[in-house]
Amino acid sequence: MKRSLFLAGIVLLLVGNVFPQQAADKPVVVFENLYLLPKRGMEDKFEAAIKAHNQKFHPDGPYKAVLRKVEYGEKAGWYVWVFGPATYSALDTRPDKENGHADDWSKTVDPLIETYGNSTLWELNEDLSFGREIMKNSNYYEAWIVDLKRDQYYRFKTLTEKLKKAYESAGKTAFLVYNNPLHTGDNADVAILWSFNSYDEWSKDPGAKDSYEKLYGAGSWQNMVNEWMDITVDYKSEIRKIIK
Repeated sequence: MKRSLFLAGIVLLLVGNVFPQQAADKPVVVFENLYLLPKRGMEDKFEAAIKAHNQKFHPDGPYKAVLRKVEYGEKAGWYVWVFGPATYSALDTRPDKENGHADDWSKTVDPLIETYGNSTLWELNEDLSFGREIMKNSNYYEAWIVDLKRDQYYRFKTLTEKLKKAYESAGKTAFLVYNNPLHTGDNADVAILWSFNSYDEWSKDPGAKDSYEKLYGAGSWQNMVNEWMDITVDYKSEIRKIIK
């Protein structure tokens, strides 16, 4: 028992050190992501059913939900049902069986689903993010799920603070950073999202190099890349379409 309590204390200590908590009077903005694979040939009906369910039970407000389609990456063909932006208190009071919520999902959405995938939580790091409104009005985004080397979050934070300023300076692309509050087997520590509106735009996007070097000097972009390589183990990326 003492050993279990000791280990639990270590875990809590590590989590607290890696991702500093926001002030108690400012609720954390959290998103729940649920991967869903529709039955073959049923994608259009699946999208329509999710849209109808979201409009009925998850419109704008504390229980808002949206749908994304993975177009490229390991889970291409899957969809991501996103609950949020929300708070942890909204997770406690979210619609369940009341007012026909669970029954609606069971009858209209579930028959179109082939497989339920993993469900994850992501906390928006508002201090490191820019362009939430830009993201809302975009057609796609690229998502990186990043595995950091141990004890390197402080360097990641410094690096992304500079990147945020570069994207703010350019003012065209959303740059959103999320922390993973759970220890998961795939070693996902943080996620970064970038918005874009067409694949032609995405293919020609040089990133924020020009804005970055205007702020921090010639050669600073390569120094940032070198720093990134030094603090990360690896990352997985996927491109998601925003279903509107």
